[in-house]
Amino acid sequence: MADSSGKRNREAKKRQQREIKAERKRLRKEGLLGTDNSGLFAPGEPRREVFDMKSSLPIPDSPPTTAKE
Repeated sequence: MADSSGKRNREAKKRQQREIKAERKRLRKEGLLGTDNSGLFAPGEPRREVFDMKSSLPIPDSPPTTAKE
C-alpha cells in the first residue's frame, strides 16, 4: 500500500503531539509548569481546594509549659 500525503500528515501530527506531551511532562516534573485542574470537574461545580504537596508547612511548636520546681 502506497504512502499517501494524508497518512504522512497524520503520522507527523501524532509524532508532534507525543513530543509536546513528553516536553510538558518533563517541565511538570521539574516544577516549571503548574498543574491545570480545569478539566477535572464539571462546569458549575465548585472548585476544590488544591494543596501543594511539595512545600513543607512548619509544625507549630507546643505551648511552653511552666515547670514548678
